[in-house]
Amino acid sequence: MRFPSLFRLPKHQQFRIQPRYYDPVKEEIRERTERIKERMDGSEPNEYHSSKISFKRKTQSAPATSMIQLGIAALLGAMVLGWLQFGNDVFYYLLWLLVPIYLIYRLKSFRRRK
Repeated sequence: MRFPSLFRLPKHQQFRIQPRYYDPVKEEIRERTERIKERMDGSEPNEYHSSKISFKRKTQSAPATSMIQLGIAALLGAMVLGWLQFGNDVFYYLLWLLVPIYLIYRLKSFRRRK
């Protein structure tokens, strides 16, 4: 239904939405027939090509990522507390602590490549 208007909009600036019809029963029947056809062919359904969405990869947590996040949060917290306690000198102390750790890490990874 269209309301009368004083202004005429060109065709390319008008908003039109064409609703799609969705029938869940028909969709389920189509999915079941696809699964049956895959079983009859002898090929196992591939999770990337199947019609259902799999959220298995998203639910698995990575423990290494959470440890890195914890380490970053602890470092930032220590920096804020050190800055409140010692002022700007804490950044120099932190630099003297982090540079040798970084160099040791780089040397270990360099030795592993050989």
